[in-house]
Amino acid sequence: MLKELSRSLGGLSVYRNILHDPLVSALRDCLTTAGGGCGELEIIDSFHRLIFTYFTTAKEFPFHLVNLVLHDDNPFSRAAEIMTFNEIDPWLIQAAVRDLQILGAIKNLDMSVMAIELGLEPVWRETESGNRTSDGNEYCWPESIEELANYYACNSRGIISSYRALKWDSEKGLSGVEYPDPVQMKDLIGCDLQKEQLCLNTENFLTIGIGNNVLLYGSRGTGKSSMIKALLNLYGNRNLSLVEITREELKDLPRLVSYLRDYPARKFIVFIDDLSFEDYETEYKGLKAVMEGSLEGRAPNVLLYATSNRRHLVREYFSDRSHQDEEIHTRDTMEEKLSLADRFGLRINFPPPTQTVYLDIVENLAAQRGLQLDSDQLRCQALEWERSHHGPSGRTARQFIDSLE
Repeated sequence: MLKELSRSLGGLSVYRNILHDPLVSALRDCLTTAGGGCGELEIIDSFHRLIFTYFTTAKEFPFHLVNLVLHDDNPFSRAAEIMTFNEIDPWLIQAAVRDLQILGAIKNLDMSVMAIELGLEPVWRETESGNRTSDGNEYCWPESIEELANYYACNSRGIISSYRALKWDSEKGLSGVEYPDPVQMKDLIGCDLQKEQLCLNTENFLTIGIGNNVLLYGSRGTGKSSMIKALLNLYGNRNLSLVEITREELKDLPRLVSYLRDYPARKFIVFIDDLSFEDYETEYKGLKAVMEGSLEGRAPNVLLYATSNRRHLVREYFSDRSHQDEEIHTRDTMEEKLSLADRFGLRINFPPPTQTVYLDIVENLAAQRGLQLDSDQLRCQALEWERSHHGPSGRTARQFIDSLE
């Protein structure tokens, strides 16, 4: 039986990526060792390496296998995301069904029976029901192939379906954010107009697929970045993903947008924090091309949301406005620098909060943290903190509350 299972796993075609999973790989190695006439020490080593991987990788093997299938990026899941089930190549469907039959055979693999067949002592005893774990999710197996296709169509595939928050690295590509910032829109005080503008643009993007790239600019510590991150917690259940890319990685933005274009089941907001450039930096030209100006059309499922302390993004000098330098067409230089901000169809200003708003933020945060302080005393201490630090802002208020705790 073990030798047959080993041969079956080697026969995966559509879901072949699953063979690279550490647990499935360890299982395959163990099955290969068992069926290859290896010595007792090799069999013992491969089996207990499998058990070690089992305990460190998955709580339940069937559940783990279900997740692998649901999030696998393969020819079938890609086809299911962009076309109806009836439009998918029948040969591709048959190949996927065959793979699911193979995976269905191993999902209920009894480790104790396997140990006995290998001539080893079972690591645990199975329950009277015959298996210590459930049989997994109904969507995984051949009889539910159309439902599985519908899952891909609604939720996408691969790392995109596994995480709502992601970040880009030029060397590693996309990686998932395990613990996204839990900030909520209701936590942001004194910026109702800004919230309304940003949410309306995002709502239109999610509902009818039309929205503007957005630049949030203004005073530091006023909640610009928090507001973008709060969108994920507000709309995350509506197939919205937030992808963060740093200013230093902007050279990869065309590659990132091209990558995200291939996942039409999701809507993506590419988040660029603290966006600004010195006059000698030229990365902004690539950003302009992605937003507008490239031969390739805009990706319909991608918008760019950026924050900056500068409205015009590229540093300007008075010398740019004079005619004393060597450049003949100085106006062209100014237009080049200003044109980047013009690419953002919606620009939202965040002025510094008034003292009243600052104190409201302090009281709201104190209530959230459960701090029991007299209101007048709290306000008095908050004003003292603000005067000796960075001035009134949401960031200053949070730092003050952190100091109290």
